[in-house]
Amino acid sequence: MSKIADLAYQTIRDRIISGDYQSGTHLKEEQVAQDIGASRTPVREALRRLNAEQLVEFAPNRGAYVTSWSLEDVEEIYTLRSILEGQAAFRAATRIADSEIQVLIECANRIDNLLSDIDERNTTKIFEANHRFHNTILDASKSERLSKMLSWLVEIPLTLQTFEKYSSRDIERSNHHHRELIDAFLSRDPHWAQQVMETHLSAAQRLFAFKRKESTHS
Repeated sequence: MSKIADLAYQTIRDRIISGDYQSGTHLKEEQVAQDIGASRTPVREALRRLNAEQLVEFAPNRGAYVTSWSLEDVEEIYTLRSILEGQAAFRAATRIADSEIQVLIECANRIDNLLSDIDERNTTKIFEANHRFHNTILDASKSERLSKMLSWLVEIPLTLQTFEKYSSRDIERSNHHHRELIDAFLSRDPHWAQQVMETHLSAAQRLFAFKRKESTHS
C-alpha cells in the first residue's frame, strides 16, 4: 500500500475513533477525499482496509458507512474485553513496574480532576486518560498476543461514545474501579485484579446499554 493510502487510512481511522465520523455516517469517496486532501483512489483503498477491521461497512449500491453497533454487538464486544482484559490484569499484577503503577495513579487523578465540569472537551480528555489507563495495564501484562487481540476492541469508538453519555456520577463510579485496580496491583494480587477488571467492564456494558435504551425512548 502506498504512503498516500496509508495516510488516508490513518486519517479516516482517527476520525472514526475520535467520533468526528460518527456511527452511520455515509463516507462518500469524493467528500472524504476532499476532507482529507487526497484523491479518491487512496480513499477507496483505505475504506476497504477499514472494512476489514469492521470500522466501515459497505451497503450494496450505496457505498461505505461508519459501522453502527447494535446492543448485541455491544454486549459481545464488552464480553470479549472482559475476558481478555481480565487476563491482562491477572498477568499485569505480578509483572507491573512501579513506574507503570504511577502512570495508573496519574490517570485516575486526572479523571477525578476533570469531573468538575463535564463538557465535550473534558469528556475527550477523560476518554484519553481512561484509554491510557487500560493500555498501561495491557503493556504491563507483557503479552504480545493479548495486545494484538485487544488492539481492535479497545479502540472501537464505543468507548468514547460511552463516556459521552456518562454523568459525573457514572464516571466517578468507573474511576472507583480504577482505584481498586491500583490497590490490587500494589498488593500484587492477580485474582483480585482480574475480578475488578471483569466487574469494571461488565458495569460499563450494562451502563452503555441502559443509556442507549434511555436515549431511544427520550
